[in-house]
Formats: sequence, C-alpha cells, structure tokens
Amino acid sequence: MDRSYVANTILALLITLTVWGLWSIGETRIDAYLTFFVLEYTIVKTILRPRRAGLDWLFVLLLMIFFTCVGFRVYEVLMH
Repeated sequence: MDRSYVANTILALLITLTVWGLWSIGETRIDAYLTFFVLEYTIVKTILRPRRAGLDWLFVLLLMIFFTCVGFRVYEVLMH
C-alpha cells in the first residue's frame, strides 16, 4: 500500500478524533484546534514519510501557524 495513502488516512482519522475530543470537552479556541492539527501532521509526516513532489509548503505554513499560536499564548501568559 502506498505510504501517502496510509499517511492521509491516518491523518484524517487523527483530525476527526481531535475535533471530537476537543468539542466534547467544550474547547472553543481555534488556536487549540490548529495546534493539535499541526502536531498531528508533523508526527504523521515524520513517522510515515509520505512522498512529496517538492518542498512541502503545507508543512512550512503549518509550522508558521503553530509558532504564531504558541507565541500568542506565551505572550498572554506573560502579560497577565
């Protein structure tokens, strides 16, 4: 079976479980969801190493989103 297919299937399952889990505990912050999505993508990409044609621009964009969310949370904690 193709690694990309397996990686995409596992990623879809993880994202579905994350949305269900965060929704069930009442989480409403979008940055919590985005942070989990980025971590899941990174873990699946690292473990399964799906094929990419060139530079994985999605990964670069997701890392920028992740660092922005984390930086914003750290800033909030330090300022309060």
